Amino acid sequence: MSILYTLLANSLALFLVSRVLEGMSFQGGIPTFVIVAAIVSVLNLILKPLLKILAFPLVFITGGLFLIVINALILYVAQHLLTTMDFTGLSMTVDRPLTYLLAAAIFGVANWLIHLFIKDN
Repeated sequence: MSILYTLLANSLALFLVSRVLEGMSFQGGIPTFVIVAAIVSVLNLILKPLLKILAFPLVFITGGLFLIVINALILYVAQHLLTTMDFTGLSMTVDRPLTYLLAAAIFGVANWLIHLFIKDN
């Protein structure tokens, strides 16, 4: 059930990000949010720990703020993978690099708030 809760939380957080930021949009409805959430979840399991280890000095010096850059990179890779996998009718568009940073910050806060309410016991 933990995987379903994570997928639900990530999907909802991506939906909230798309509503708050005009520079980030999703085409394809709910399936797009679920697929991008699944890609982000897998990247968080595989790529994020490696990036945290490699960027530890920067994370330490910035007091953890560099984690937003790592999360922005995760969103960038997720967008690239969604495009590469070529899902018909599903897309994620981001208008500029700064939007990735803003989306990563909003995604992190939204995901944290959602996890406060959705807990797997």
